[in-house]
Amino acid sequence: MTDSPAPQRILAVHRYYWPDTAPYASLLRRIVAHWSHEGHEVEVLSSQPSYKKDVILEKRPAQDQVDGVQIKRLNLPNEAGRPLIRLLNALRLCLSIFWRILFGRYDLVMISSIPPVIGGVTAATAARLAGSRFIYHCMDIHPEVGRISGEFSNPAIFNTLQKLDTWTCQQANPVVVLSPDMKQALHNRPSGQSMNITVLNNFSLPGSEEPPEILPFPLSPEGFTLLFAGNIGRFQGLDTAIAAMGKLIHRPDIELLMMGDGVAKASLQQQAQTLNANVRFVGYYPVEVAKAAMRQAGAGFVSLRPGLYQYVYPSKTMTYLEQGCPLLVAIEPESQLAESVRSENLGISIPNGDIEALSHAIVQLADSGEKLVTMRTSALQKAKAESSETLILQKWSQILSSPD
Repeated sequence: MTDSPAPQRILAVHRYYWPDTAPYASLLRRIVAHWSHEGHEVEVLSSQPSYKKDVILEKRPAQDQVDGVQIKRLNLPNEAGRPLIRLLNALRLCLSIFWRILFGRYDLVMISSIPPVIGGVTAATAARLAGSRFIYHCMDIHPEVGRISGEFSNPAIFNTLQKLDTWTCQQANPVVVLSPDMKQALHNRPSGQSMNITVLNNFSLPGSEEPPEILPFPLSPEGFTLLFAGNIGRFQGLDTAIAAMGKLIHRPDIELLMMGDGVAKASLQQQAQTLNANVRFVGYYPVEVAKAAMRQAGAGFVSLRPGLYQYVYPSKTMTYLEQGCPLLVAIEPESQLAESVRSENLGISIPNGDIEALSHAIVQLADSGEKLVTMRTSALQKAKAESSETLILQKWSQILSSPD
């Protein structure tokens, strides 16, 4: 059993916090509640719920308390599709970060990689001036992700942002990333070998309600359902999945269920309609519903656009595994995730962007029979051994107690 570290005064920062629906909002709540339970004095700097424009949540007090943790909530409006609002929100949040750290007398400050680059460099600068230890929790690695998306495609802007983020990483004790691939990507930067980096993946997304007895979108008991649950955005390369389903119209027993919302949803719906593909879109549902769907689905689909695996890790993977859901992963074969799926019998891994390989893999899983049962067992065993919430929180305690 891990000894509790000496009590510390801690500030954790993220743009979104519970009851907001961003995945990290729920993860951070569990992390800081665990720290508070261990005897630390923990504060969170965040915002009023504003993650999804079409999900209206009750406004919380500006000075809030949840799980024994003090929360300061800024009134920042929804910024989806509004670049100017996004910039203004980031600037206001950064000013609050700097002021609070500089005069808050914290032993430890932790920030995630949202807002990208500027949030980290602000927190690192203020922590250095205040003499506070700094932890940089990198859910994504920027500006590299932004270069792939096109936001930071200008070489001068990209180089400047990368230098700033490299400096931030060098101040961190430690930088926490989700995979060995992400660790290697940071080490590959100029001067990256001097960074103190810890690999610690997330646990499965926690829910706050009881799981439903009946799904609001029943799955076929006789057919095979491939489930995608998560953000339907630019980085998943989901057009390949729709195209693969377009090649399987002769298999009406196979369905792709898309659970979630995002900027790419409308175009994917149009693509599925054009191809007459057996794809069903059911919109956004809470984590409890997603987990129930994973337990019933034939397999869970995980995909990233080429080049991204070095800078992000699809955290929904851990939630699939916890539910015993086999994986169909479309990602570079050399990635740690693909290697794990292949070597640990968690499902099937195919190269991203390969429509023929994906359609073949879907059929292979649909016709696997007893092999799927073995994959489900392997998924449950891996989740229990490597990514249970209890285990990951213990590792966060070790990070606090081992500053060097």
